[in-house]
Amino acid sequence: MFCPKCGKETDASGKYCQWCGADIESLPATPVSIPEEEDAPEVGMYAGLGRRFIAFIVDIILIILIGSVVITFFSLVNGVKYAYFMASGVPYSSLTEAGTLDAALAPLVAAIGMLFIVIPWLYFAGFESSRSQATPGKVLMRLIVTDLAGNKPTFARTTLRFFFKYISALIIFIGFIMIAFTKKRQGLHDKIAGCLVLLQD
Repeated sequence: MFCPKCGKETDASGKYCQWCGADIESLPATPVSIPEEEDAPEVGMYAGLGRRFIAFIVDIILIILIGSVVITFFSLVNGVKYAYFMASGVPYSSLTEAGTLDAALAPLVAAIGMLFIVIPWLYFAGFESSRSQATPGKVLMRLIVTDLAGNKPTFARTTLRFFFKYISALIIFIGFIMIAFTKKRQGLHDKIAGCLVLLQD
């Protein structure tokens, strides 16, 4: 049984609580109220979906520009061309001198990986874990990314946040739509990575 005074479990056969010494028989058997766990303290004003969407559009434009320069620098333009021609129905055998699928896929995979994974990952995770805690788009909209305590997130945390954006998008963008309806304006990727997006003072 539980002691009505201190709430600790005690020997049911004893008259007195072994923890606080209270007379168990004389005390009314009222349950001890246990305070519910409080939510984490407010760390700032949470950014809404509209501001975050505008910041995202600005960042995507910058990523495309950066990606174009990087693709050109690493001579991966052929990969982009191959992706376009193969999507248009042109047979891969006519795209390269070797005429094999491997010869066409190698630059294509390298270009797609660079444009859609490597550059966006380094861009978002790098900027959001930097001193500014924000990408250029977020800086423009006066937003910062923090952990749940309002501190600067680590590169590992912002990396996790970035890659789970793909999950947020794959489930019919529900992970992003959640931002408009959750208490702290968190998307699925924010919740998994333990991040917040706040308005700057």
